[in-house]
Amino acid sequence: HQGTPSLPPPYQHKMSDELKALLGTEPLINQAGEKMDLAAVVGSAPLVGIYFSAHWCGPCRNFTPQLVQFKAKLAEDGTQLPIIFGSSDKDDAAMKSYFSEMSGFHAFPHGDARIEALKSKYSVSGIPWLVVVDAKGNLVMNEADTDVPNGAAAYSGWVAKASK
Repeated sequence: HQGTPSLPPPYQHKMSDELKALLGTEPLINQAGEKMDLAAVVGSAPLVGIYFSAHWCGPCRNFTPQLVQFKAKLAEDGTQLPIIFGSSDKDDAAMKSYFSEMSGFHAFPHGDARIEALKSKYSVSGIPWLVVVDAKGNLVMNEADTDVPNGAAAYSGWVAKASK
């Protein structure tokens, strides 16, 4: 008699190797400062945002509340958009203080090498800057922060572009 095969715990989502290669396998952090596995952060979401910003940047401080509201509105409609913050803050304390304003976001630890590598990959020339990738790590929208004021229509456009 064979038992039923064991199922993986619900937090062990199947994630593409390409997304792991893009975002790395080192832990991210949540707002409590706890280490989080990338698969748990991304789950089964079709899109992932990578948000480059810093508290010292005035335009960033203006845009961040809009992005937080955008993410919250999507969540109200049942859509999860994981957003990972890549800080350009000068120190860990400034990063953590600013990150505390980003409800529901996750972050690369301050000074993480992935931040500069991703900024280089996507030719980030200023902040705030939002990059949207699909679940396979393919670029969907670079400089997506310009789309955020369009609300849910922006997300729908990204999903349509990702599925092509």
